[in-house]
Amino acid sequence: MLADGLKPTAPGEFKNFPPRRKVDGNKGDFGTLAIIAGSFGFHGAGVLTARAAQRARPGRITLFTQVKIYTAVASQLRAVMVNVWQPKLKFPGATSAVLIGPGLAEPEIAGNMRKYAETLWREAELPLVVDASALDWLPPGAFSKDAIRVITPHPGEAARLLKTTAQTIQKNRVNSLREISKRFGNCWVVLKGHDTLTGRSRGDIFVNPSGNPQLAQGGSGDVLAGFIAGLLAQPALQSDISKTIRYAVWQHGATADKLQKSCANWVVEDLVAAIGNS
Repeated sequence: MLADGLKPTAPGEFKNFPPRRKVDGNKGDFGTLAIIAGSFGFHGAGVLTARAAQRARPGRITLFTQVKIYTAVASQLRAVMVNVWQPKLKFPGATSAVLIGPGLAEPEIAGNMRKYAETLWREAELPLVVDASALDWLPPGAFSKDAIRVITPHPGEAARLLKTTAQTIQKNRVNSLREISKRFGNCWVVLKGHDTLTGRSRGDIFVNPSGNPQLAQGGSGDVLAGFIAGLLAQPALQSDISKTIRYAVWQHGATADKLQKSCANWVVEDLVAAIGNS
């Protein structure tokens, strides 16, 4: 029995989702995702995020990363375009969603990147997904009217957002999610962990039934963030944000469950190779 305001995510609701693509569709129909990820010592996060976004199949993906790791990142990607992030970066006109955060943990980049992330959060009209290091740079308060904002904290990151402890977050995950969403402009929150929650400060909060403890690996969150952003970049999947996010969360966990049945010692690279097929 779930508490009031909580609803289970039912796998059956994702039948025929995402919808079948038109036979005459082209990559311009399926959106362009910009990813800002990776820094020295954390370049793998950018690679994993981009590969997971590919599995969601947006039309185009560009990964903007730090100049010091450009070669290490670009050498591992083929279809994903790779460019160097700059403080005055402007996205191409066709960009339909942005993801910022995975692997941006190098202390040297924090100053310029914080200012950039704050401006994106407040002003960008594009859907914006914020994960990992960039969560610490979010400004409280409102953002551009009707803009789509999604954040994906684990309990430790959620604790920093509310200036409390992870233990407090875990004692009342529903209230924690609502307080985070309220503090940051009624954004969508994916509170990761056992029975990942998805929702906002008002309305239903959905409990995800899929997943297992083997998701507790470095890089697992990067995969989820990339997959969510890859879906949200697609115009056809922006009309029902809740469903799109919940589908991504369910796929992430269901893929882990499927892997666990066939290989007990699977790793995150296996997850990113399989996500979207459950």
